Amino acid sequence: MRLKDKVAIITGGSSGIGRAITLGFVKEGAKVVIAALHEDKGIEVQQEVKDMGGEAIYDTLDVGNVDAHEKLIHKAIDAFGKVDILVNDAAYARREEVLEVTPDSWDKQLDISLKGLFFLSQHFSKHIIEQKTTGRIINIGSVAGVMDFHPISIAYHAAKAGVMIITKVMAVDLANYGITVNCVAPGSIATPMSSSENTEYDEYMTKGIPEGRRGRPDDIVPPAVMFASDEAQYITGQTIFVEGGALSVYLGRDEPDFKA
Repeated sequence: MRLKDKVAIITGGSSGIGRAITLGFVKEGAKVVIAALHEDKGIEVQQEVKDMGGEAIYDTLDVGNVDAHEKLIHKAIDAFGKVDILVNDAAYARREEVLEVTPDSWDKQLDISLKGLFFLSQHFSKHIIEQKTTGRIINIGSVAGVMDFHPISIAYHAAKAGVMIITKVMAVDLANYGITVNCVAPGSIATPMSSSENTEYDEYMTKGIPEGRRGRPDDIVPPAVMFASDEAQYITGQTIFVEGGALSVYLGRDEPDFKA
């Protein structure tokens, strides 16, 4: 087991990519803290972990509330004695055109997807330093940070672009403390946040992907496990794209004539 006895905090761990990473880490021997906003889904995933023979706790977390970060770290330490890994998966996306963006919607998307990610990473890093152990931070980015991905909001694009540069800067500043910081940037992944009942939307989101399909949450697990493991102790500041080859052939898309 590549993560045996490691303790991982996973934000957004109750659904989609976060849930897949939670269960994937447990299979590799990790103890997990599921930090998510929706208690019912979080408790369901906690039970899934227990059914697998693993150990998990759940904590209701609005990652945009910076005051809640310290409580989350302490809850993890109280339950498992330490922290080793932080996966920043929690995000918020609201589909809107540039002329529709309001200050409130801009702030909400940046507070959750960027500001919250940074300050939780900061709190986590301070505790790693206090423990005098090594730590792993894995940020979940997006191809939206480097390309147009209509119809997602420009605020989401800005946040995910920020995640990649934050990854690099944190990696440099934290290297002396034995903390690595890396990013997994998914492409078009079919998750509850990105799904639609509109078949045209799914066809549009699959367009231009050489693999011929949208990604699945489980596709994000292998690189996340690798970055969290000792195998990646000399890898930091990197972003790996998991997008079925879409970035290699992307030339731009025609705007859809439908609403997702």
